[in-house]
Amino acid sequence: MKPYPLIFEPVFKERIWGGSRLEQIFNCKKPKGHIGEAWIVSDYPEGKSPIMNGELSGKFLSEVMKTHSKWFSQFHLEKFPLLVKLLDANDDLSVQVHPGDEYAMINEKGGSGKTECWYIIDSAPGAAIIIGHRAKDRREFAELARENRWNELLVRVPVKAGEFFFIPSGAVHALGKGILLLEVQQSSDITYRIYDYDRIGLDGNKRELHLEKAIDVIEFNGGNYQTVPNVVRENDLVKTILISCNHFAVEKWIVENMHVFKSLKVFVLIYIVDGKGQLIYEDGLIHLIKGSSIMVPANMGEYKIQGRIEAIACYINTSIV
Repeated sequence: MKPYPLIFEPVFKERIWGGSRLEQIFNCKKPKGHIGEAWIVSDYPEGKSPIMNGELSGKFLSEVMKTHSKWFSQFHLEKFPLLVKLLDANDDLSVQVHPGDEYAMINEKGGSGKTECWYIIDSAPGAAIIIGHRAKDRREFAELARENRWNELLVRVPVKAGEFFFIPSGAVHALGKGILLLEVQQSSDITYRIYDYDRIGLDGNKRELHLEKAIDVIEFNGGNYQTVPNVVRENDLVKTILISCNHFAVEKWIVENMHVFKSLKVFVLIYIVDGKGQLIYEDGLIHLIKGSSIMVPANMGEYKIQGRIEAIACYINTSIV
């Protein structure tokens, strides 16, 4: 079978802070409740996204990686390395931190750490995120947290559509209400919750906090969470390189009419933020609208994106696989 672009069915996740915009974006019925997340492309055990098109329709990524491994990378991949989500925050999310790979391997039964990034798609007036803290060491962090002196401890940053934030493992962060964003992350869901506004969870109990583990992994060297973008113009494509790290690379593409792309040695995930058009490849085409997500396989050959499209593209760095 020749490689072809894959379309995935989103997996919806109920969250106490979720809203109602994801149903509108995907133009489909979602489960009842407050849906906070749509896992666009995932092979994580708690939310595997099925393929919706072509001969592989109905199969999951883990199945296809076994039978068509070269579609994902010319290098060997033990598992699908990324998890790509949309988050719709109708309320503030918990203040949290994620461990790195080494800590997760030792303390979370061989799990992976979690480095992630956020692209802000939409934000309400006054919307903000928490990113970073003001404590000089673990002792001061613990003291301020236990005394609920959150305004002293946490750094709040106003956001607007089009902004991008890189959140490495160890960075204290929280998404604020009124924000819709795209998240690209390692395929892990290990989260240490620091503060949750004393909320009651979906099970009727206060949600568990993990302050001791959080303090173990928090970074105290500060951080530059807004990267300097590198903008490259190639004919009808304006490409902005947002981040390139050990775990993934993320780019923003604006296609103004038509651009010819060459597939990479690894898969590329493309999410359409705005606009409409077509992805044209050797054996067919796929219509693109706001909310579309497509995986272009490795070594598929040339393909075109035609129309007026704003997209986020992500892939893994070939230097680390």
